[in-house]
Amino acid sequence: MNFIDELLLEAEKAEEKQKIAVDKMRADHLMMAIEKLEDQLTDVNKVVDDEVKLFEDYRTVEAERLQKKIRWLAWNLEQYIKSTGEKTIRLPHGTIKLRNGRDKIEIVDLQKFLDDTENQQFLRHVPESYQPDLNSINEYIKRTGHIPEGANLVEGVIKFSFTTLKRSKDHGQDNE
Repeated sequence: MNFIDELLLEAEKAEEKQKIAVDKMRADHLMMAIEKLEDQLTDVNKVVDDEVKLFEDYRTVEAERLQKKIRWLAWNLEQYIKSTGEKTIRLPHGTIKLRNGRDKIEIVDLQKFLDDTENQQFLRHVPESYQPDLNSINEYIKRTGHIPEGANLVEGVIKFSFTTLKRSKDHGQDNE
């Protein structure tokens, strides 16, 4: 007999010692023990689920409270930068910015727009249809100051954003 066979034989003997002698009565006791353990497992899961819900509720409430404070502080920063007339202010803990949004063209009455012969220059042909070319309309309005019939100019709004020093190192994102 080699060393490996001896080890396997020892393992089998140890396993035999660990087995429980089972008869019908003993099997029923084992089933009761399993049932109790399953009940305990259910209780543990319930306690953990309740705790997780408690923490999730806490996270929601605290996150909203902190976001409210951030919005209030950001509003104050926005008022400050607007009062300076500057577009960007770099500070030791971050940057605040004001940027003009883009103007947007809306066709409010397509039929009226299409009926005006001057507006034919602003159409692009898509097979089986003609659609207003919003970019060329926007360029025309900027060049002439005239808004074509059936169109509307929605001016871009000034957008405020800030980037904290920590966030710019971590993500490089602006907050608006």
